[in-house]
Amino acid sequence: MNESLPTDPRARPPALMAFWGGLGRGARTGLAGSALAIVLGVAAASLWLLRSDYQVLFAGLSAQDASAMVAELDRMKVPYKLGEDGASILVDRDAVHKTRLQLMGKELPLHGTVGFELFNGSDFGMTEFAQKINYQRALQGEIARTILSLAAVEAVRVHLALPEEGLFKRAGEKAKASITLTTKAGHALAPDQVAGIQRLVAAAVTGVAAQDVTIVDQRGVALTRAAQPDGAGEPNGQRLDLKRETEDYLARKVDAVLERRFGAGQAMASVDVTLDMDQVRVTTEDVVGAPARENRAATGVVVRERETIREPGARAAARAGDEAGSSQREIEYQVGRRVEQIVGAPGSVRRIHVAAVVRSALDAAQAEQVRALVFAAVGGSQERGDVVVVQSLAAEATVSTPAMPAAVPAASRAPAPADRNTVPMLATLALALTAVLVIGGVVAASAWLARRNRAAPRLTSAERERLLAQVRAWVAQDALPAPKPAGKART
Repeated sequence: MNESLPTDPRARPPALMAFWGGLGRGARTGLAGSALAIVLGVAAASLWLLRSDYQVLFAGLSAQDASAMVAELDRMKVPYKLGEDGASILVDRDAVHKTRLQLMGKELPLHGTVGFELFNGSDFGMTEFAQKINYQRALQGEIARTILSLAAVEAVRVHLALPEEGLFKRAGEKAKASITLTTKAGHALAPDQVAGIQRLVAAAVTGVAAQDVTIVDQRGVALTRAAQPDGAGEPNGQRLDLKRETEDYLARKVDAVLERRFGAGQAMASVDVTLDMDQVRVTTEDVVGAPARENRAATGVVVRERETIREPGARAAARAGDEAGSSQREIEYQVGRRVEQIVGAPGSVRRIHVAAVVRSALDAAQAEQVRALVFAAVGGSQERGDVVVVQSLAAEATVSTPAMPAAVPAASRAPAPADRNTVPMLATLALALTAVLVIGGVVAASAWLARRNRAAPRLTSAERERLLAQVRAWVAQDALPAPKPAGKART
């Protein structure tokens, strides 16, 4: 007799447990994995939605600047992250602009320099020496910030050497400045930019001349040349630069004239200039006389004039034929002079040599015209001894042949030499013809092989069946076991 099930609802198993108990092992594993995947997906989506989107606040910072900014961000309690290279700082996207403006208003000592904000919190108990040092630091920082505004400059250090001055003491040395520059990758300072930095520093610091500013790059190479003492002339580097600039200027003028005359790329010119780098001082001294007076020539400048008159005595007056008296006049002159001193600046042109090469053929008259044209373009002078040489490339390619006798027919004469410009054309045609022949040969060989394959006889169905039967017989024969050797009979 079957026992009745308990009627107490508390004794019944829960529906979830019953559902779980009714599932197999695979269903349970799949259900548990699905639930775990859903939980992990919801957690990942929550983290992704609630995460902070960091953007770059400053990039390309040096270690010193990054340290100062991180310390200020910690003081402001602004969350941040550092880039992988440590040279960039990232903050939340919503606060990037606000944080940037706040940091720029903090007057941080970026690039290791401070400006005139150093005097914002002045200390009245500071000594005069400390004030001078702070003023020099502030001036160096302001100059460094100005130079950093250049596009090619990445970092800069400025040092000023200011002599001490006092009420009863005059500075015995001149003020000087030294600058160390670090240029950005792929950038370089042109000579005009270096000269501009020198003039900028000279105008910002009292007592500093442009030639007393020394600029050095990150490799330790001096971008400025040392100043020469008075009368020493210019250094060799400046002389070479002046010579190169003069030659380039004249070469551009000649190329422009030849390009208009023969076309682009049909002529070229090379200019060599000899400069007179000697500094010549010419002193002229002339004697200046006094202006002419009373129809007399100029004799000089009158300094003192004295006239003495003597009266005759009684005896002298009684004598016949004697003069009534005598006079004596003394005049002192001082000869004037004029001194004129002329100092000739170095860099005058002493001689010019020009070599021009033309592709087209030129006869004697045309070559002379081109020479005169080039001579006028460079401002040549016969008195100076300037030389202009014009050469034609076609003249070198021309082969001179002796004159043929009159009896030889025209058909048997040697053909005139071809122009050099036709040689590349003939070579190109020969290469094209060779390529066409090779391609044609490859196509013909491919067609012959294809035709040969198509011409090969095909097997009929009966022949294929016969060959297949033979192959099966060979396979079956190889598969048979080898016969065993016969043993001895038992007795």
